[in-house]
Amino acid sequence: MGMKSRKEIRGFTLIELVVAMGIGLIVLASAVSLFSQALRASFLVTQRAEMQQNGRAAIDMMAKDISLAGAGLPPGGIQLPDGAGSLGNSLFGCDVNRCYVTNNNYPLTNHLFGMIPNPSTGQSVRTTTGGLGPATDVVTMAYTDTSFRLNYYTVGMNAAGTSVTFALPNPLPNPLPANWPPQAVNDPGVGLKVGDLVMLSNTIGQAVGEVTNVSNAGAVTTVSFASPDTLNFNQSGAAGGNFASIANGGGAATPTTVAYRLLVITYYVDTPPGVDGVRFTADDGPPRLMRQVNGQTPVPVAENISGLQATYDIFDDVAGTGVAGLRDAGMSTGKSPNQIRKVNLVVSTRSPLQGGVGYQSLNLATSVSARDMSFKDRYN
Repeated sequence: MGMKSRKEIRGFTLIELVVAMGIGLIVLASAVSLFSQALRASFLVTQRAEMQQNGRAAIDMMAKDISLAGAGLPPGGIQLPDGAGSLGNSLFGCDVNRCYVTNNNYPLTNHLFGMIPNPSTGQSVRTTTGGLGPATDVVTMAYTDTSFRLNYYTVGMNAAGTSVTFALPNPLPNPLPANWPPQAVNDPGVGLKVGDLVMLSNTIGQAVGEVTNVSNAGAVTTVSFASPDTLNFNQSGAAGGNFASIANGGGAATPTTVAYRLLVITYYVDTPPGVDGVRFTADDGPPRLMRQVNGQTPVPVAENISGLQATYDIFDDVAGTGVAGLRDAGMSTGKSPNQIRKVNLVVSTRSPLQGGVGYQSLNLATSVSARDMSFKDRYN
């Protein structure tokens, strides 16, 4: 058998090899690009779902509180300490450490309403370029806590209104109310704590005080409302708007007084500072929505909340007219927060993109009726 000549044994030429390698690199680059785009799309979808979850958690929590705004309060709200001897406005959005929002005085000569608007008084959030975005809104609402049955207890006050006693009625009511017996006033889990607000109501009127101490002696719990207090409610020397103004002589309150725990809840956006302790710098934590109750420490509700905007729909019962979409519920034109009927919320969420090149953002909006502020007895 003859041997093949060297000329008959052929391989790839250099040009063919270069072309094949080029085509292979193009195909490989395309595959890598498609895979990278798929990963990025998957990341964006997952991130967007997480943003929606954060936004919905924020809106759901706010909607529940707004829907209860005004529950258990008198129709016109409650006058807080005023007149001769007053030490100034009461406050919200504060604890023993500091106040977390600005413009936190109660409006219209220190009056507590079911809803209190505070447009553009909240914190701004750092943008991608390092600047600050528009100021966020602060939303505050108030209602009585019906889950803690303080109203089952017999109430006694001293004449100065600085001390209130709570004891189970003797004899016990017959038949017993539902869910008897009530939780203990000093229950460590759900009972009264320093910083809580208590509303006392009788035929003389209503007044609110801040708990400064809780002590128990047998069947009687004594709660102190000493002044000064963190939120400036316990102004025993004021001419009106305090417990002394409805004590009617001290001792066992006459007429019969009923107590409720009052919840004044403030929502605001906060950017926690990083390790340098300075806010609005590169190492800041993600912005978050905070919920602060009475004089207690605020707690975060949802992370990556970069914006909170609220407008208010009001109805003037006297004029018989309604106006929608007011940033301050019309207070700048002489309207009262008592006329608020609906709150329109826009919550902005954001999350950093891969590589730190910006943010993906998402806005969620809803409207909530403050049902306890919408009721009107047409027969009055």
